Amino acid sequence: MPKQQSGKIIEVLIVGAGPSGLMMACQLAIRGIHFRIIDKNEHPVTYSGALIVHARTVEIFNQMGLSEKAVQESITANDLSIVFNGKKTVRISLKNIGQGLTKFPNLYLIEQSKTEQLLIDFISAQGCSIERKTELKSFTQDESGVTSILKLPDGKEETIKTNYLIAADGGHSTVREHLKIPFAGKVHPVSLFIIDCKAELDLPPDEMCFSFSDDATSGFFPMKERRRRIDGAISKELEGNEHITFEDIEKKFAERLRMKIKLYNPEWFSVAHAQQGYALSYQQNRCFLVGDAAHTFTPVGAQGMNTGIQDAYNLAWKLSFVIQGKAKSTLLNTYSDERQNIAKKLVRSTGRIYNLVTSQNSFTKTFRLHVLPYLMKWMLPLIEKQKSIRQFCFSAISEIGINYRDSPLSLNASFGNFPGNAPQPGDRLPFLVFNENDKEINIQEKIKGTGFTLLIFTKNPPSLENGGSTEKYKNVLSHETIQFTAKTKFLFEHFGIENSGCYLIRPDMYIAYRSATLNPNYLNNYLEQFLMVTNNN
Repeated sequence: MPKQQSGKIIEVLIVGAGPSGLMMACQLAIRGIHFRIIDKNEHPVTYSGALIVHARTVEIFNQMGLSEKAVQESITANDLSIVFNGKKTVRISLKNIGQGLTKFPNLYLIEQSKTEQLLIDFISAQGCSIERKTELKSFTQDESGVTSILKLPDGKEETIKTNYLIAADGGHSTVREHLKIPFAGKVHPVSLFIIDCKAELDLPPDEMCFSFSDDATSGFFPMKERRRRIDGAISKELEGNEHITFEDIEKKFAERLRMKIKLYNPEWFSVAHAQQGYALSYQQNRCFLVGDAAHTFTPVGAQGMNTGIQDAYNLAWKLSFVIQGKAKSTLLNTYSDERQNIAKKLVRSTGRIYNLVTSQNSFTKTFRLHVLPYLMKWMLPLIEKQKSIRQFCFSAISEIGINYRDSPLSLNASFGNFPGNAPQPGDRLPFLVFNENDKEINIQEKIKGTGFTLLIFTKNPPSLENGGSTEKYKNVLSHETIQFTAKTKFLFEHFGIENSGCYLIRPDMYIAYRSATLNPNYLNNYLEQFLMVTNNN
């Protein structure tokens, strides 16, 4: 639905058209929410940027009908090798490492420019557009909304009023600074260089590699057209130089890594400090932070962009429900409750690993070069061979293992007795393939709407579906019935349903509520905490 329709109230202003802001725009457009999205830059990025798109993000793309295009644009990382002082210590296969956990069981390397273009094209198909060379100069908020002053491409100013403002304006967020929201974090002392270029080296075109030596640390990532993305720690001799160039890095690159390698034809070169931290609140009244405005991580694990996209995905359905009068405004408080905890954990984990691989501390460096190789020789083959360990690692890095069990939306949301291994409120709906009407179905793909989906498991006619007890929530809730058969028996066992029961799935594919019976009173008691009753008049 076009954002600029005459006479329509603009409900939301999105500041920043990076991946997080674009995902926010996509989700609001799907739900018919009128918005404006602005960006001070004239063009989208043209470089690799946030290169790895994890499984959870591709699952979101799948719900949007974009996963096929995303996978086509990607290179699948099939192998990972580790090199210490020029010697390849270990090599493991990454192909289908998450098999059985998701429809997208690989590591997908897609240049950020292409990820952004996918989202830009999606927004355009919804009749919306990005206002470039447009900058937020100032804003104020009160109980009635947010008043913003924009600087337009021609230098003129425009004052607009919206109900909400979304800050997707990056790690140096002017919105966050204006709101005076504290940012808990630090800048690591070791600077990084990032290069998109061609490289002559002894690696297959679909293999990632991390190389450590006495003098250098670098990572190599494949891109289309036989190009490489190369990240590395700035050497001591260059650290502190005001202007570091590609030539400075390339000059002794092979010598420092003790590898036979030549870099040439640079397309993008950047030097930056690795930062980590998170905002102490993701919301102040009618203003919300998403993406790098809310958190920054070290490059370890490629968590930044993926986490930001999921911020937007988490917030968009809640914001839309409130704007459309389908939910109480208190639902918005759960955004910060849920997403900030994720950032806290990632800041700690990525920071520790980053210190391990880059620190120049003599003890850490000795451990990295003389103990870590032996640990890697033992650990990585174990991860490759042991399914449970492999799945644990994949769940953590791919973000499919994120849960909201401590969220206010997950409290008092389970009724009846369930086995300990059954999915809980706050968990992502698991990936399970079953046969329905002689057709293979991924249960996640039953969650296609923009509202809640009630999965009813029954061995009998589903009285809850036809009893009208959830009729008052018909504007946000649809039903899917899974009848007990020999082919669906394993689903009942997996979800811990003996006879009849139900699972309520949120629009973002997380479990909101479960019941081991089909008692409608329990469900209604849960829903009335945060949803608004449909007006049938």
